[in-house]
Amino acid sequence: MFLEKMVAIKRGEIFRKKDPSRLRELKKKAEDLPPPRDFERAILQNGSMALIAEIKKASPSAGVIRWEADIPKMAREYEGGGACALSVLTESHFFHGEMDHLPMVKESVGLPLLQKDFIIDPFQLYEGRIAGADAILLIAAILSRGELLEFVKLARCLGLFPLVEVHGEEDLEKISGLGLSLFGINNRNLKTLEVNLETTDRLIGRVPRGMKVISESGIRDRRDVERLERAGVRGILVGEVLMRASDPASKIKELLNL
Repeated sequence: MFLEKMVAIKRGEIFRKKDPSRLRELKKKAEDLPPPRDFERAILQNGSMALIAEIKKASPSAGVIRWEADIPKMAREYEGGGACALSVLTESHFFHGEMDHLPMVKESVGLPLLQKDFIIDPFQLYEGRIAGADAILLIAAILSRGELLEFVKLARCLGLFPLVEVHGEEDLEKISGLGLSLFGINNRNLKTLEVNLETTDRLIGRVPRGMKVISESGIRDRRDVERLERAGVRGILVGEVLMRASDPASKIKELLNL
């Protein structure tokens, strides 16, 4: 299964670069960082539908999307189009992301940044925070409830907003009681990699009162956005369609009807 393969690869990467002295160094640096940009406020104060624009050169399902992407230029176009936050892929094996993309984007725009990777170790939270992340993606499907509790707590201690992502009913049970005000529903089936917006339609009815939802994956046009808005979604995360667009700013305006 894709997730099992991805987690195995990630464990190997962490093993190669993590050691006690490196972790101590990251913890020390984290103490002196300026406050992060407010990811949650950017979402909730951005009209009826917020858009998180994603930077990714490739994906397991689509292959190479935009190999020669000018990362800073793309980030500025996203901001100019009306995105309220940016998602930056830092996973290298399947998505061809790099940790260096975070500071590169941070210097180019004033928006909060969500780091998207396969987070399985506390080391990665320190690493992401120092690189410029303001929020961190936590995938419920690859973490136990105990790990989710640990990572959510650590993220908050570091000033990172923990955006927990669910894919099904089992994940919803895992996140109950975590005190989340905002979380993501990913419309991609992690076994087949197929995308269906019905995932959001199905799961949003089980969301506790007061929790806001960001729908992720498979959003391609204004009709999709209107459908999700009717379902009660508060924000959307859009990647591939923006990375393929010749004018990403105009595409964002089209999706948001600006």
